[in-house]
Amino acid sequence: MNLLTSNLLRASLGCAVVFFGAMPSFAQTNAPAAVESKTHSAAERDAENAKKWSVYWGWNRSNYSNSDIHFWGQGHDFTIKNAQATDMQTDLSRLFDIYLHPANITIPQTNLRVAYQYNADTAIALNLDHLKYVMTIGQVAEVVGTANGAVLSGTREINDNFVAFEHTDGLNVISLEIEKQRPIDLFGPAFPARVFALAGIGIVIPKSNVTMTVIGQTRNDEFHVAGYSAGLGAGLEIDFYKDFFFRTAYKFGYVNLPDVLTSARGDKASHQFTYNEILIAAGMRF
Repeated sequence: MNLLTSNLLRASLGCAVVFFGAMPSFAQTNAPAAVESKTHSAAERDAENAKKWSVYWGWNRSNYSNSDIHFWGQGHDFTIKNAQATDMQTDLSRLFDIYLHPANITIPQTNLRVAYQYNADTAIALNLDHLKYVMTIGQVAEVVGTANGAVLSGTREINDNFVAFEHTDGLNVISLEIEKQRPIDLFGPAFPARVFALAGIGIVIPKSNVTMTVIGQTRNDEFHVAGYSAGLGAGLEIDFYKDFFFRTAYKFGYVNLPDVLTSARGDKASHQFTYNEILIAAGMRF
């Protein structure tokens, strides 16, 4: 996703907020009687869902702002300035042997959510966004600091002979979210639908894959509580059969990782960035 896409996604979130605020007055003044009846029917369906649990599974794409990545530890203390990064999407041609194969479904960028419908328009959820973050190999960036006694200054190509830095076994954002919902009539009473807006805070437990060739450290990857996150989102949910539903959402989040583990001997890194995420999911209520 480029900068234009990022701006469009943020604009969509703003439109959702305006839409939520405008909906009550629109329904009262402009909606014909037939539409009001359908909306009331959808609201009754949502009232029936109150006090139910739900679970969904889905997949995502994401992009990231640039960030200053600070590496420090035994024999080194340097920063890669304004580092670029991307997500790592599994090829969609592997739909059946990766995305839908029970033994491999956690390999792609995925989403898992367990929610409790507190009342007709409010849900509380525990959410896992399994994102992937890859510092772009081959980019030219400014590097300042020291490594093995040598002074690092100026721009250089960031490649595997210097540092490879990824959160690809998961930039795992585990968050507690609160969600507000409104029923809308898009497909008639046979397919009740609702728009929603959400906010969440949580912790980030990446499994960071880091190779510090510049200081002679080989690849290290292990789960580690590295920081925290906060985010907002908006989207659409459609019931397609009784308590089964589809959902799509856009999220904008902030991640601060002050304690990334980069080597088996305890070297560290830190950085902070924002992200845009688009997800699709399917779930059920019970």
